[in-house]
Amino acid sequence: MTSRTISITALLLSITFLSRAFAFVHPGCLSNSHDLERIATRVSASQQPWKDSWDMLVKNTDSFLDDEPQAQTTISAGGKLSENYILLARDCAKAYQCALRYNIDGNEAFADKAVSILNTWSATMNQWAGDTNVSLRAGLYGYQLACTAELMRDYHNWSESDISRFKKWLIELFYQKNHYFLTEHHGTCTDHYWANWDLANIASVMAIGVFCDNQDIFNEALDHFYSSTGNGAVANAVHHIHPDGLGQWQESGRDQGHTTMGVPLMGTICEIAWKQGYDLYGYDHSRFLAGCEYIAKYNLGHEVPFVTYINCEYWINTSVSPAGRGANRPGWDMVYNHYVNRKGIAAPYTRKYAGKVRPEAGGFNYGSNSGGFDQLGFTTLTHTLDQTDIRKAPSDIITHITGTKLSLAWHGTAYAQSYSILRTNAAGGPYLTIATIGEQDTYYIDNKLKPDTNYYYVIVAECQDGKRYLSSEISVQANEQLTGTVIGSPGSYKNKGADIHLLFDDSLRNFFDADTTARDKPAWAGLDLGQGNEAIITLVRYCPRPGMSQRMIGAKFQGSDSADFSRNVVDLFTITAPPVEGKFTDQIINHPAAFGYVRFLSTASGNGNAAEIQFFGHRKNVTETH
Repeated sequence: MTSRTISITALLLSITFLSRAFAFVHPGCLSNSHDLERIATRVSASQQPWKDSWDMLVKNTDSFLDDEPQAQTTISAGGKLSENYILLARDCAKAYQCALRYNIDGNEAFADKAVSILNTWSATMNQWAGDTNVSLRAGLYGYQLACTAELMRDYHNWSESDISRFKKWLIELFYQKNHYFLTEHHGTCTDHYWANWDLANIASVMAIGVFCDNQDIFNEALDHFYSSTGNGAVANAVHHIHPDGLGQWQESGRDQGHTTMGVPLMGTICEIAWKQGYDLYGYDHSRFLAGCEYIAKYNLGHEVPFVTYINCEYWINTSVSPAGRGANRPGWDMVYNHYVNRKGIAAPYTRKYAGKVRPEAGGFNYGSNSGGFDQLGFTTLTHTLDQTDIRKAPSDIITHITGTKLSLAWHGTAYAQSYSILRTNAAGGPYLTIATIGEQDTYYIDNKLKPDTNYYYVIVAECQDGKRYLSSEISVQANEQLTGTVIGSPGSYKNKGADIHLLFDDSLRNFFDADTTARDKPAWAGLDLGQGNEAIITLVRYCPRPGMSQRMIGAKFQGSDSADFSRNVVDLFTITAPPVEGKFTDQIINHPAAFGYVRFLSTASGNGNAAEIQFFGHRKNVTETH
């Protein structure tokens, strides 16, 4: 344990004080009072899609009343002991579903059953056993138990003494495990664990913070979401934004069962925070939505871009995994309804995937193994909203310039029918409509711009009501970045896939790592600019492999008139100091010759290690078009 570990006694003593010092919304986990009133109204009127999800809840909970809680003194996960965590998982699902039913139809038989399950477990279970898998289970069931308790906190037949014991139990048996995992990761490097492990524990910390009225615990969860080095931080879970605006999910190269698990987990974190006045959904230009769209698009059968993923222990995914493609997990209606019907932002693939999963149920409806109990579900019932009247203009426009090619991506307008792309060379217009596209893909490529020329764009949403909604104007400048065929040293370290192409994939996280069996020749990577496309190099940009910047010292940038660099080789620049990690270092080049081939040449001991390189220059023979 680290010095950051908060003592159990201090936490328990702070609960009463913090409930006075901070105004948490109660109930304020996944559903608040307004939500519950809306759900009850829709259900009583037999309105769809609420009714279908409600009918599944009723069918489930009718079968729970005669079941006794399966509480155990020890819950085991992993290791050599016989695992029994599924007993806790099933009772979590039963308790939540009973609590939800009571809050909608008022039947106290289900309230009593929910309270009985919570009380029996808090009075019985006193330890975990197993291996590191305990951390995952403490995260998953910690948030589910806390969210269930939040629904029942004001129930008149749940005594204050039982509630106090339950709070103490959550902190001792769950929060302490969550806190340790998120700060220590069992002694591994920070991104050793897949995103779902961190997300489950962040969700648990946040939910426990709300139920226990403890702002310190709640803030701890916020900090991990915003800026943790683990994979639960949104910038690490959605670790790469592609030029088309899609956000690659950290587990996408693993399999789609685990990838789709991430949506309800991060959605839970965002929804709890939203109930307490924090907009994590919209953080970092709605980065979570970019991840949801990526996951949904691929699992609907479309292709998506992929950059190689490499973690701190050299696990490498070189392509999106088709395993489990089309996985069916509940939780999508919560995300879809937030972005589209609460905020007025288009989410075309999330909308379609939510429709595929709808109507949602919960535990016991998605198989009998643990995966069917990883999320609470029923978000068709709890989070469906009427279609919004909000018409938000296209926003969060992403520009990606590669020489004279511009990629535009944006967050669209809910229920838009099409988008028009307007362009001008003068700020403020007048504009020329250069393209009109459908509502499905909020992405456009503008090719063959003129180098060093300013362009101004506006995206216009054409909506069903006949109105047009204009984005803010954005300005970009085409540049002279060079493109060509990637050439260089074949292979990679242990043939894991970290080859020369990673130096040109726009990711500063992954890197080239050369085949070390060929140490007689220093590794290199470059571009064949194409016959007749020789260029005078004016600038090189480079970024080191994370943690290995010193390996770039002595590396060179060179030009040549032969693809194998066997003749007329010119040294353009030699790196003499370790470059800054995580960003590009720019170096101006002054050399009059034009080259058809350019490269980055590592030292023999450098292993080719760099994250990204770029070349800029004037091509000798260019027919300018625009």
